[in-house]
Amino acid sequence: MTNMKDDVEKAYALLKLERRIVGVKLVYSKEEFDKNDAVEVIAPISYCVAVKCATLGHSIKFTAATSGCKGSTRALGLKAPTEKFYDGTDGCNLGLYSSQTIAADVAQKMKICPVGTYGVIVKPIEKFENTPDVVLIISDSRTCMRIIQGYSYFYGIQDSFCLTGNQAVCVEGTVVPIMTQKINISMFCSGTRFLAKWKDTEVIVGVPYEKFSQTIEGIRLTVNAVEMDERKKEIMHKLEPLGYPRDEIKLGTTYYLKLEEEKKKRRRSKENG
Repeated sequence: MTNMKDDVEKAYALLKLERRIVGVKLVYSKEEFDKNDAVEVIAPISYCVAVKCATLGHSIKFTAATSGCKGSTRALGLKAPTEKFYDGTDGCNLGLYSSQTIAADVAQKMKICPVGTYGVIVKPIEKFENTPDVVLIISDSRTCMRIIQGYSYFYGIQDSFCLTGNQAVCVEGTVVPIMTQKINISMFCSGTRFLAKWKDTEVIVGVPYEKFSQTIEGIRLTVNAVEMDERKKEIMHKLEPLGYPRDEIKLGTTYYLKLEEEKKKRRRSKENG
């Protein structure tokens, strides 16, 4: 595995990000919780708000006692789901599904960490002393497209994306990648958009940490194919201090521009004769 610091620097060089990349780690003992360098909250905080804080540079940790959201407390394994969750009563009462049957089906299929998590560590990925379980990147849809392209370069199609528009940061962004070891994307949910005040244009991608390095390398190796020349020049400038030669990035090689030029040539050829 490559050095995490190098991967993170490369990620910031390749992606246009307004927020810090976030790492999340679930810990299973007080000893492990205490030794992680982060501010332990004393008042309840929603998991998605902790993630928002980490995108702004803050390091936070909390336990079940200070987990301020019922959904994420359940999803992250801090407390066991109730029967009303599994039988669809909760989801139906919130008005999220057309029937208790649909709500129950969603609940039973939803990825939830096994009960036993002692605490959750949430901080900018570069501040981790060890390795997180999952990496969260919040940005616009184009940047998230690039992340998925980087993942696909090495891992191929992810044919089981999991989205409901509910429990976005905790389940879709965090637990799904942890439990499936596959990338997942979320459009956020109404709760986190209210609590964390994300921009309307922002979405979240969760990448299992074990696949983060290759995903970022995949982004680098697809620059020539997909980025426009002006963006390539920006990336060249940012990658060069990290030891990547400028001539690795080739101008005029963007695949869709090349295809358009080939079409024009064929049309001119037909017109001439």
